[in-house]
Amino acid sequence: MLLGMPMATPASAQRGFLFDLRVLELADHKGEFLGRLLAGAGADLLKIEPPQGSPTRAIGPFYEDKPDPERSLHFWHYNFGKRGISLDIAKQEGAALLKRRAARSDILIETFAPGYMASLGLDYAALQAVNPSLIYVSITPFGQTGPWRDWRSSDLVHLALGGVMMNCGYDPQPTGDYDLPPIAPQMWQATHIACNQANIAVLGALLYRERTGKGQHIDVSMHQAVSCNTEADVPYEVYGRIPLKRQTARHALPAVNAPTLAITKDGRYLHVGAYNTNMRGETGGHRLIVELLEKHKSADDLGELYRKDPASLQSPKVARHLNDVMRRWVAAYKFNSGIWEEGQRSRLHWAPIRRPEENLDDPHWQARHTFTQVYHKELGRTLPYIAAPWMTETCPPRHGPRAPSLGEHNAQVYGRELGMTKAQIASLRRRGII
Repeated sequence: MLLGMPMATPASAQRGFLFDLRVLELADHKGEFLGRLLAGAGADLLKIEPPQGSPTRAIGPFYEDKPDPERSLHFWHYNFGKRGISLDIAKQEGAALLKRRAARSDILIETFAPGYMASLGLDYAALQAVNPSLIYVSITPFGQTGPWRDWRSSDLVHLALGGVMMNCGYDPQPTGDYDLPPIAPQMWQATHIACNQANIAVLGALLYRERTGKGQHIDVSMHQAVSCNTEADVPYEVYGRIPLKRQTARHALPAVNAPTLAITKDGRYLHVGAYNTNMRGETGGHRLIVELLEKHKSADDLGELYRKDPASLQSPKVARHLNDVMRRWVAAYKFNSGIWEEGQRSRLHWAPIRRPEENLDDPHWQARHTFTQVYHKELGRTLPYIAAPWMTETCPPRHGPRAPSLGEHNAQVYGRELGMTKAQIASLRRRGII
């Protein structure tokens, strides 16, 4: 594995950056996204589920609203690009099989409570003994050590305890008091934060292994990961003891600034922030807004104010007036009338607030292959999926296959790869080990 190579080799050109890595995943919702990132980069990722299936198969929504372990859209999304087997690692024979597989793997991901893998003889020390180069990733709510290590948690708890949620919500009243509580961002955000940090740590561990030949134990605390991703409030609090104000659809700041959302004639929203910098980072954004409004004969007295005193647009009073005029202009048009596109052509930070499905036909996302089509043989149809969060010319990300059904690759892994006979595999199945 040569991460430092300047270009992809012919062998890897169609298989991703991590084409020669073998990854074992024993993860629930806390770690499945890390597995998907590694699989998307080309790793051969083997998801190991208990014989009854991963608990994430019970998370909805379900395809065609029919609850079924094989129809969970959550499971399909987070396990895209993986192979899958069933194995009860709590049984001695199952633990032995995992050790055999770990001896020939590069990375192992696990999300069990601290101490559980050690109780099975499958912790980092035990697996390092059979594979010194193994990179072992543990993702838990509060880490392997510390007074909170045995506490349970949830995405909501992490977003609140880590501070992210305090920055999310609606504007305060004019008095500065809040009459609505903080709100949680999108679902699974804490998981994504932790898994993205874990992914970076894994790549660092791979580079370290290239130089030393040694693996490492990566101990990921979801709470720690989220606490480091609260945007500006930590620096403000640490260096200035300054609390931030949460604001609707904009960054938390020490003082509430002008709204950035404007409602259209048909009840949709556009992001039309009245920033004084344009899309190139140049100052003069307020002037560009005035010019756009004047073009449409909707500038009110702003043009006169600007020509009389250009600096007046920077005063809080005039800036609020500009925002009111702009929002009134937006309210005269429908969502798809093209005004946000015109704002962008004027180099302004304007955008539509879309429904998720409206992104599918966006020409920019199509040009970047942000979405991909995945064939489901059991359904006899192809479905749209979110593809990799990155693209590269020489080493494209993986665009399939669909998530594995429970035990789908048992025969392949236990038979061809571990050398077991059909009778031995059948015996494992009868005894509930796979």
